[in-house]
Amino acid sequence: MASSERTDKAAGSTTTAASSGTISAPDSKPSAAAPSAANTSAQSSASAATSHAVTSAGAGADQTAATGISGVRSRQRGQGEDPIDTSGPEAPAPTLDSLRVSCLMNSRYHASREAFLDTVHRWFMFAVIALGTAAVINVLPPEMFGFPVANITSKVFAACTGIIAALDLTFDLSNRARTHAMMKRRYFELIADVIENKRTLIEASACLNRYSADEEPAYHTLLISSWNDAQEMVYGDEADHYEIPARHLRFKNVWRYIGENYPLSHGPNLRPATL
Repeated sequence: MASSERTDKAAGSTTTAASSGTISAPDSKPSAAAPSAANTSAQSSASAATSHAVTSAGAGADQTAATGISGVRSRQRGQGEDPIDTSGPEAPAPTLDSLRVSCLMNSRYHASREAFLDTVHRWFMFAVIALGTAAVINVLPPEMFGFPVANITSKVFAACTGIIAALDLTFDLSNRARTHAMMKRRYFELIADVIENKRTLIEASACLNRYSADEEPAYHTLLISSWNDAQEMVYGDEADHYEIPARHLRFKNVWRYIGENYPLSHGPNLRPATL
């Protein structure tokens, strides 16, 4: 009984396999029906087609990946990694607003430098005059707790007078302040000439380049701060501005901060009043 059931199952499995297009031999016995030449040719064609499809799909995937990478790089180049040279005949023509920003930035920069240098110069001159006056020393008592205050103070005051006067002469504070005042006036006169149609925008742009030859090495943070102010003067609350740390603003007239890069924020202008 069990033997006949196994025979029936084997026959059923063979029939099912044959109906599905493949022939399998149960229990490692040789197949009773060999595949025909037509079936063999069809299987070879299907295998070749499958192999060609897989190969084509792989090549297409590689090509798509390469195109995707180059597309990303192209977009990155367009976003500023490899900026396009816009100098020469294809350079954009200057506008009145851009010229106003440049002139106001430079005039603001020179006004700040003039005010700082002139203020320091005046304080130095006050210290030289005050410390070099004998009447100041006479106010102090000759001795205090057995310590010769007047004698030591006179020597200290004399040394400070010489040092401060030497600093003022070495850094040439007064003449440098006058130079900045002259440069400030040149930029204001330039923008006035453009408004009065005495100069074209191209001529004014060329003048800016000529003026740059007379500039001293810039204090970077002060220049960026002046650009922020000029942008706000021209464009109002919609102006772009650089975010400058407060500690840099405190020493913008003392330290040059060469090489500092500040993040640029686009309008509207929401800068906190940290100045």
